[in-house]
Amino acid sequence: MNYLIFCREGEVHLTSNLFFEETLYGGEIMFLPRMADCWGEMWKETHVVVHTFNNTVCRPENCILRYLYTHAREKNNGKSSGYYCKLVAHKVIMTFMESISYYLTDGTGDLLLWHLKHKELIRLFSRYYGKEELQAFFHPMTGEAVPFRNLVLSHYIKTKYTKELADLCGYGVVTFRRIFKKEFGTSVYQWLLKKRSEHILYRLSFPYIPFQEIMEEFNFTSPQQFNRFCKTNLGDSPTGLRKKYQSSD
Repeated sequence: MNYLIFCREGEVHLTSNLFFEETLYGGEIMFLPRMADCWGEMWKETHVVVHTFNNTVCRPENCILRYLYTHAREKNNGKSSGYYCKLVAHKVIMTFMESISYYLTDGTGDLLLWHLKHKELIRLFSRYYGKEELQAFFHPMTGEAVPFRNLVLSHYIKTKYTKELADLCGYGVVTFRRIFKKEFGTSVYQWLLKKRSEHILYRLSFPYIPFQEIMEEFNFTSPQQFNRFCKTNLGDSPTGLRKKYQSSD
């Protein structure tokens, strides 16, 4: 999870593996990326709102990464920004957080409402802050030091295509392909095909799993299509592959 910490009033003293001894005052927002270690304490009478989000909700209308990568070419002539973990909350953000506090207090909130509010928050960020400010604030999400491999391994099982996986991981397709090739040493398509084949082969190793169930799980529309896939990518028909497993057992 990524964290957005909004200090409504008071002050919070924090230290992290990304910074040392930062103080978050009333009216300020702090961003903490995935995998960040952070600890600290509240001073005075303090009220904070913590919003957690991950990249699985990324779509064009609600993903801060999509917005930032769209404007990446305009950023410092290609040079990466430094990391500035705090922003002064715009008055519109202050009003937004007041409404969130109300929902939290009276128990109105539910999953659908929080999804809608996340979209609204990202829209407010992109509307009321400059591109350079947001690039610096969300730098750990856009920098390639984000645990890319872990992100891919968390989401690939849900996808068949490069664009789907890029969306789930919160990257634009072109950037995703480039980083993927560097990290895994092959194309996204070939890697997904290999992984899909491995999972199908694993299912075929269990004689009690019907072929029809495997076909539905991996979205094959006909036995003929399933048969062609297995012969092309696994070297034999589903029946032949299962017999090989049984004989080896």
